[in-house]
Order: sequence, then C-alpha cells, then structure tokens
Amino acid sequence: MEESINTKLPVKTITSAAVMILIAGIVLIFIYGKTLLVPLVAGAFIAMLLVAPVNKLESYGVPRILSIVIMLLFSMSVLAGLGWFFGQQIGKFAEDLTGVQANLDKFIGSTSLFIEENFGVKDAISLQRINDQVFKFLKEHASGISSAAFSTLGSLGSLILLPVYMFMFLLYRDHFTTFAVKLFHKHSPSVVVSVVTDLRKVIQNYISGVVKVMAILAILNIIALSALGIKHAVFFGIFAAMMNILPYVGPLFGSLLPMIFALLTKDSLFYPVAVLISFVIIQSIEGNFLTPKIVGSNVNINPIVSLIALLIGSLLWGVVGMILFIPLAAIVKKLLELSPSTAVYGYMMGEEPSNKPPKDKKSLGTRIKSGLGKKGK
Repeated sequence: MEESINTKLPVKTITSAAVMILIAGIVLIFIYGKTLLVPLVAGAFIAMLLVAPVNKLESYGVPRILSIVIMLLFSMSVLAGLGWFFGQQIGKFAEDLTGVQANLDKFIGSTSLFIEENFGVKDAISLQRINDQVFKFLKEHASGISSAAFSTLGSLGSLILLPVYMFMFLLYRDHFTTFAVKLFHKHSPSVVVSVVTDLRKVIQNYISGVVKVMAILAILNIIALSALGIKHAVFFGIFAAMMNILPYVGPLFGSLLPMIFALLTKDSLFYPVAVLISFVIIQSIEGNFLTPKIVGSNVNINPIVSLIALLIGSLLWGVVGMILFIPLAAIVKKLLELSPSTAVYGYMMGEEPSNKPPKDKKSLGTRIKSGLGKKGK
C-alpha cells in the first residue's frame, strides 16, 4: 500500500500569503479606484461633521431630507467661499512678486558687497542669476499652488460627486448602523449599536477637533503677521493653518512663504526672523496645548505611523492623499482596537501611553471584549 503524500501547506504560510494578496489587492484598489474613492472618503469625513447639526435640525421638526439639503448648501458654500478667497489671494500674491523685485535686487547687492568687503570674494553672488532663479521658483510655486488647489477640488468631485456622497451618507446613516447589527447578529444589538455610535463620535470629535485647531492657528498666525506689518497676513495665516494638517512638512512649508515674502518686502532682516520666531512659538502652542486639549487622545497615532500614512497617501493619491490618509490611519487604528484579536496592532499604531492613572471608564476595546465576545442568547 502506497503511502499518501501530505501536500498540505502550513497554516502560517497560507495565512501570510492571504495577507500579502489582500494588501496587494487593497493597494491596487486605492490606485485604480482613486476617482471613486477620493470623493467617497472625503464625503464620508465631511458627512460625519454634519451629523450633529442635521440631527439638531431634525429635533426641531425639520424633515431629514430638508435638513440634509440645508447643511449641504451651507457646507458647499463655505468650501466655495474658501476656494474663491484663495484664488483671489494667490492672484494678488503673484502680482506682488513683480513689485518686490527692486527689494530683491537691493538685498542681493548688499549681500554681495558684504561678502566682497569681508572675504575678498568679488561677484560671489550673480545678481541676475539669483534674481532669475528666485523669481522663476516663486512664480512657478504660486502657479503650482493654484493648479494643485484646482486639481484637488476636481479630484474631490466638489461639483457633483462630493455632495452626492455626503447626501447619501447622511440620509442612510441609520441604515448603516442596522447593517452593522445584522452583520454581528450573533451578538447583542444594543452593544453593537453602542459601539458604532461611539466610533462615529470618536471620528467626529477627531475631525472637528482638527478643524478647531486649524481655526485657532489661523487667528494666531494672522495676528502675528499683522502685528509685524506683513502684507497678505490673512492669506498667509489661513494658508499656514491649513498646511498644518500635513504633519512635519506642512508647518515648515506654511511658514516658508511668509518668511520669503517678508525678506523681499521689508528693509530689515528683523521681519523674516520675527516671522520665523512667531511661527515657532505658535507651533509650540499647537503641539503642546491646542492639539492635546482639543483633539485629545481619541485616535492619536504615533509619528512613525503618521509619516508612513503621509508618504503612502502622497504616493497613491497625491496632495489629497496627504490630507486624507492621516485620518484614515487614525480610523484604522481605532477599528483595530475594537477587536481583542487585533487590539495589539492598534496599540502599536498609537502613541506612548502617559503615566496618568487609568480612568474608571472602560475603553471600547474592553467593552468589545466583554460585550461582543458574548453570543446573544
């Protein structure tokens, strides 16, 4: 009797292969489904912000559809207003670049003279070459911002797809909760509803907290730049606040433009240095007080995960991906924490826990472990 040959693969090998195939499939979906997914994700995020005001209108007796339409018109008006404002400001900023060319010539000439007198190097700085390169960079940069803004708005489907997705998410939000209850039909419906509601609130608090921090930063930036007499203080202040949503590179890029503009429009190096110091102080306030207090520890992710999410988002979806992948990573972290079997990965994505004594309130992961782990009788 011939011995049967065991051709079964180890379970770990099959699991690893399945995970790799799943990851590859997700990446391909993100790449080739960008046109569909970008407005879908953006619409979901904005819809979560509008759930509370829509519920408020409904509590006053306004029909659901009418409540959603009112909030959609309001939100789209705000977005359109911001787009118009930045379009106007970018145009004025580009026009001013020609007007400050004399100041740039003077600055380069004095710097070249200083080097020649102190170091004996004649014509160390080619005025015409630097002049051409600086203005070429600034003008290309200004046009790049404008084109990126229009590209972002286009990719978000702001005219058609974005409001449609927002409307659908708001209209069928209860239907999605019912779907979750049916999906976990073996568990207590009340626990499932509670977890879904808490997860929705966590995401709402995170996104609204980020928006509040951006608004406060914009006010602080505008006050600082206006006090220094920097032209276009409102534009630079709001732009720097919006750039803050991009970790690491955002604050640097947001402070670079007003510094260069101050250098070219002011007669003293005090102003660009003062702009730098002001932005450093404001960023310190944001990092040590505003974000921890307002955003809180709802879905905080550690810097490594933030950087990876930023790079992946930029690689897959460009500028829009850099904005959307940070909250997406935070949502993935919170979803991992909901299941005891994957909670350790959520912990890995999170920040180092503080030394504060634990609160009596149970975490979502604990509630899932104690609640969803029990089969409904």
